[in-house]
Amino acid sequence: MERERLFYLDFVRALAAVSIVITHYNAVFLYANPQINNCYVIHAFIFNIYIGGFGVSLFLIISGAALMYVYGHACDLKRFYIKRWKTLYPMFWLAYLISFFIIYIYMGNWKTTAVPKSRLILSLLGIDGYLADIMPTFYLVGEWFLGFIIIFYLVFPLLRWCINKHPVLLAVIVLGIYIALEMNYPFTFVSSKNLFVRLPELLFGMYFIKYIKRVRWPAAAAGLAVLILNQLCKPNFPVDVQTTYVGIAAFLVLVFVSQMVKNELFKGICAWISKYSYAIFLVHHIVIYYVMMTFDLYSITHIESYLLFLGFCVVVAVLSKLLYDLDFQINKGIKKLMSANEN
Repeated sequence: MERERLFYLDFVRALAAVSIVITHYNAVFLYANPQINNCYVIHAFIFNIYIGGFGVSLFLIISGAALMYVYGHACDLKRFYIKRWKTLYPMFWLAYLISFFIIYIYMGNWKTTAVPKSRLILSLLGIDGYLADIMPTFYLVGEWFLGFIIIFYLVFPLLRWCINKHPVLLAVIVLGIYIALEMNYPFTFVSSKNLFVRLPELLFGMYFIKYIKRVRWPAAAAGLAVLILNQLCKPNFPVDVQTTYVGIAAFLVLVFVSQMVKNELFKGICAWISKYSYAIFLVHHIVIYYVMMTFDLYSITHIESYLLFLGFCVVVAVLSKLLYDLDFQINKGIKKLMSANEN
């Protein structure tokens, strides 16, 4: 039986995707060219945290919620992992091969790279971006988040079992680990990419689906108050801590808002972005880097920056749709071929 589509899953995922796209567009101005950092879109920070961290937090919460919504009552391990593999890897490999051909073969970078060729296995596994901060890799698409979400998918069945069997104990253990890591983080690996640091967000989405499901106005008001106070007071709490509670508070507010949305056009736009969010995630970063380098960013005005961003969004939307459709047709052809061989 097919489950009812929850609009707030599309709404939050779409907003998270837009936040990530804005983040990487702004990064060109904020970091590569600090002299022109006044040309970013909207702002680099929201509710006193980096807008990229805000988008990632929403993605984590919605990832936990979406998986729990589908697999909360039953989770056949074989089907679950096959489904996750089909969701992640074929499209990633397709996007990676296209990017690899352009950058390393067509542009000739394969002959000059000093990265050990054996590390292509990290790209095959989809964890090259996740490990790029600690070793040279052939990372091109997917960023660190792809490797992180692969790890989450691997442990999701265990987390699901714990929530169903020992929800309070799991919450206490995870909170204890989180507090311990925030008080004394002993690793050189970036904390924001550590699964144990991000478990509160992932689990909040899972707990939300199992126990809460809807947001009433008192919870939304409390979430809004947290966001406003964090924006106005700008507390000096650790970034990871602020990202965690800002993401959760924003999620509550957004779910409440989504419950009042009636406009079908807006719902359709959110559903479209949500459907192609993974393809957008795979293509947008590399498009930003190579396309925007063709513009003279030092002479650009703020208005021109917004126009450039809109044009860039159109390009990303088109390429994401093409990547999604190409992946769909390849998978469709493979299914037909397998079916013909069986017959």
